[in-house]
Amino acid sequence: MEGILEDAASKPVPELVVFIVYDLPNRDCHAKASNGELCCSYKADGRCDYTDVSDSQCRAGLRQYKEEYIDKIAEVLRQFSGRVPVVLVIEPDSLPNLSTNQADPRCGNDATKSAYQRGVSYAVKALAAADPYAAIYLDAGHGGWLGWKDNMQDFVRTIRGLGVSDLIRGFASNVAGYQYVGEVCPTYDFCLNNAHPEHPCCNDPCGLTSEWNPSHNELQYALHLRKAMSEGIRGFQPHMIIDTGRNGVAGMRSDCANWCNIRGAGDCASVDSIGSRPDEPRQWFDYQIKELAANAKLH
Repeated sequence: MEGILEDAASKPVPELVVFIVYDLPNRDCHAKASNGELCCSYKADGRCDYTDVSDSQCRAGLRQYKEEYIDKIAEVLRQFSGRVPVVLVIEPDSLPNLSTNQADPRCGNDATKSAYQRGVSYAVKALAAADPYAAIYLDAGHGGWLGWKDNMQDFVRTIRGLGVSDLIRGFASNVAGYQYVGEVCPTYDFCLNNAHPEHPCCNDPCGLTSEWNPSHNELQYALHLRKAMSEGIRGFQPHMIIDTGRNGVAGMRSDCANWCNIRGAGDCASVDSIGSRPDEPRQWFDYQIKELAANAKLH
């Protein structure tokens, strides 16, 4: 981290640096596809025991997260505050899981909830204090996850409960995701119930509008989330950023429930994932980077 910031600071005009802050205890509680190194409770083999709530406040995991992860990042940021422009995207998939996956005992138990709520709150406050110039964005899933009105309202309540809206610039959507960017529609429900199917803004590769989700593309989702947050948290006017690193090709998935290392856009268990065909490499990282570059839509 220091090396990246030193390099950026050495340029005639210091370059913008983006960091993903991603190591909460019990990380990725629902999919468990990107488990972290920190846990509220551990199994004998060292992996997280997501359902053990003997430490219901996740005290040990949070202490380790604060002292060994966030405080170390804050120490480095403090050295470069005001010298290098920094963007921080905080804990992908964490708070959206609290909003929509409470029925999953790995996400809905007291230990995981404490880890996510207290961990994210501490991270934002500590990092904002270390570098008041940093632009901090909380992860907000994507439109195919939180775009439904009920899910979005749950997410607003989750964010309001953290008490950090005055310290963040806004939200990051579609982090490492494949949701279609799309176009802005004239009205909130313009495409629902198969209305205006020929309008470009109603292009809906995942069929979300047929499920009464008006946030069928990420531009729509960004607008809807900003409006919901502004109405739900007094004085809050969040900005939105969208990760477009993997979604340059619309409709690349046979099923939008497939989200991991998609071909044409990486080794996971779906028919769309790199590595699921005999002619594709199992060591897929270099292969996917080249695919992403080849399919990029640059403007």
